[in-house]
Amino acid sequence: MNGARFSVGTVVSMVALTLLVGAMLVPAVSAQSALGAYAQIAGNWAGYVTGTSGSSTQTIWRINPDGTFSVQTEGYTAAGSLATRGAVYTFAYEHDGQTYGGTLADRGSNGVARLVGSGEGPNGPLDITLTR
Repeated sequence: MNGARFSVGTVVSMVALTLLVGAMLVPAVSAQSALGAYAQIAGNWAGYVTGTSGSSTQTIWRINPDGTFSVQTEGYTAAGSLATRGAVYTFAYEHDGQTYGGTLADRGSNGVARLVGSGEGPNGPLDITLTR
């Protein structure tokens, strides 16, 4: 029976290669995990944002798989980003130097995809209801 012989240099090279491949895979796995966090809600959502006065503004949110999004109303378009926090998504965006932020939760039922949330804008609290 012939045993395989490896020199110290060969073993060190194999270990180095294994570490290199492992290091290359970690960012790919992390990126997939981050993308997976928003895949469920990625797409176009339409609905209303209701402010403190009770008036509603029609809005379209375009959520990307990486957690970035755009908000479009009759008056403006703004870009923002989401972050996961447990079972909800926090959002933040800025328009004309004013900050908007809050949370959205996936509240779909009976086959209807729905995001419901609340937030804070420059003029006070916001209620958000979006459907896909």
